[in-house]
Amino acid sequence: MRQRGVALLAALILMLALVVILGNIFYRHQIDVSQATSSLHGDQAFLLALSGENWARELLTDANDDRAVDSFEDDWAQAMPVLPVDGGLLTGCISDLQGRVNLNSFDGYSSQSLKAEMDSDKAGVGKTWLQLLMQFELRAEPARIASIVDWIDADSEIVNSWGAEQPDYDGLSPPRVVANGVITDSTELAAIMGYEVAEVQRLLPWVSALPISTPINVNTADERLLLAMGGDLGSDFSRLVMEQRPFKTLDQLHSAIAQNEGLELAVIKSRWPATFVSVNSSYFELYLEVTLGEARIEVKSIMDRQGRSEPVIIARQVTLVPASLPQPESSAVEDLFKESPDDDFDEDGNRIAETDQVQSACLMIGETN
Repeated sequence: MRQRGVALLAALILMLALVVILGNIFYRHQIDVSQATSSLHGDQAFLLALSGENWARELLTDANDDRAVDSFEDDWAQAMPVLPVDGGLLTGCISDLQGRVNLNSFDGYSSQSLKAEMDSDKAGVGKTWLQLLMQFELRAEPARIASIVDWIDADSEIVNSWGAEQPDYDGLSPPRVVANGVITDSTELAAIMGYEVAEVQRLLPWVSALPISTPINVNTADERLLLAMGGDLGSDFSRLVMEQRPFKTLDQLHSAIAQNEGLELAVIKSRWPATFVSVNSSYFELYLEVTLGEARIEVKSIMDRQGRSEPVIIARQVTLVPASLPQPESSAVEDLFKESPDDDFDEDGNRIAETDQVQSACLMIGETN
């Protein structure tokens, strides 16, 4: 009887060991399958994103877009239709990066030109920047312009007494190295003397970092930026542009301002020169959201068509959204096309008139300012 008990106990121990081993094998197998599936879905999602890029590039070619004027009425400003793919969705939109303040446009300033702009009625990036800071109730001081100029310019001399070069950054903790070159990403503004991370986060929707100095497209700039660009005309300039755009030419914009304000056309042209304002753009940002199986990625691609018949991708940011995060009930683009009864009718059941101000799809779904 004792021998039988030992044999039974040994058999049970052996069976337990087999169950543990087999369970471990099956568990590892499931992990391998899950990782392989996730990797496969991720690769497929990225390929779908590349196809979305091709869609955007095609919209911005000379064959499909009038390069002389860019506005929210163009095809590129409409949201990509929600495209169902096998096991997922592809959505996206395009925004105009020249409808923002290009940080690298500060590169053209010298001590003399900066002072001349501040002492005159001429509009420029410097004045616009200070006005934008004031709208956010942030410090609007000449030093905040000078520090950007010194960060970008190639020399090691401060642009004026408010500037900041390498010796000023050596005392920071941690110390920073002045770029002395173009800003490659808008978030780099947080590294410049005098700018806090929280401030930059608020300003990001209104700034861009393009390879060269660019004018601001009044056809795609938002109301807040137009208010800053108006100078002493302020709300008059913003309201006129919002009501009458898109402008087909810069002369049409100048004529409209001159007529509205009762000023000489030559005065208007000098105050808002072609180096500061435009009616077309060469730089755009594509936002894509791809959901496929267990993978969900967000892609932001910057497209450059300066001097080209079709745009090229000069920067791409891919963000993998973990599968553990809760999935939204509907994407932002789906919400854009969804009808809302509460928005269409007032309390008395009367239909509300639609706004006559055309906006970009990216603005409406909250992916830009």
